[in-house]
Amino acid sequence: MRLFIAIELPDEIRVALSTIQRDLRQVTNTARWVAPESIHITLKFFGEVPENRIEKIDAAVTGLTWKPFVITVRGVGFFPGTRSPRVFWVGMEAPSIQAFAEQLDSRLERVGFEKENRGFRPHITLARARDTRIDSPLVTAAARYEEHEFGSFSVDRIFLFKSTLKSSGAVHEKLREYLCRRDE
Repeated sequence: MRLFIAIELPDEIRVALSTIQRDLRQVTNTARWVAPESIHITLKFFGEVPENRIEKIDAAVTGLTWKPFVITVRGVGFFPGTRSPRVFWVGMEAPSIQAFAEQLDSRLERVGFEKENRGFRPHITLARARDTRIDSPLVTAAARYEEHEFGSFSVDRIFLFKSTLKSSGAVHEKLREYLCRRDE
């Protein structure tokens, strides 16, 4: 099964992001838009994992401790950049998310999952290129959201999701919820 660990967004931020999707959808047909109910912040993508390894994930994540932290969702951008964009994303300010993602990755590496070879770049994917790239009208239209703030929220839980690919897009199902645990 295809698995990932993510932070779920509160409804008010999800609504704000779906509003920009609706606004920008009309300027391009080169983007595949993420369904609003599927928008999240990925902390660790596993890809295909045999079901019997879920217990290893569970053990690693259950032992994770962290203080709740605040994420401010702000601004937009493109990966790898605006010249040949393949992913349209929304950014965030969350100073402690980097260390949190690295701690999670290290714990998972100890139970046999490959460590990420790229640095963690926190973002929320709103659209991906249908083919090779997203066209420039979307880049131009998205510029008005470069400094837009979509809201803030506190992270006190993360989730293990199963992702099922369908012709209409990926469908995500929560398998486990992990609440913030502090070592005081």
